[in-house]
Amino acid sequence: MILIINTADVDKIEIGLADKQKLIAKKIIKAKYKQAEKLLPAVLDLFESVSSARRRPPIAGAPSILRGICVVAGPGSFSALRIGIATANALAWTLKIPVVGARKAEFKDFDELVNLASVKLKTAKAGNIVKPHYGKEPNITTAKL
Repeated sequence: MILIINTADVDKIEIGLADKQKLIAKKIIKAKYKQAEKLLPAVLDLFESVSSARRRPPIAGAPSILRGICVVAGPGSFSALRIGIATANALAWTLKIPVVGARKAEFKDFDELVNLASVKLKTAKAGNIVKPHYGKEPNITTAKL
């Protein structure tokens, strides 16, 4: 099973679970400037909903059934991307599974993202990380003296 995380939109989070290139569960969470507070609880809820639908104990088998994570790496909001990518990298490292990134230009909708994730994860190895692609140079201001 693959966990898919999209925090590139500042207004919402999209997460999904896919198996054999088929989306089996998806959640869209309104999260304007609240990605950090809402992402992990939403992932937990997603796993619990799939576990109950398959009559499995909640979360108990989550690490063993995940074979990879795909996260949207940009372009997008600095903070929103950072939260999604840091979460995906941390989960992948902890579970010792591969993580891959996808740019928004590579897919049109969530179903295409599922297919892209499946293809990218076929050659990915555990231990890699995803880096963000913000789409433009940072706008860093300096303090006025």
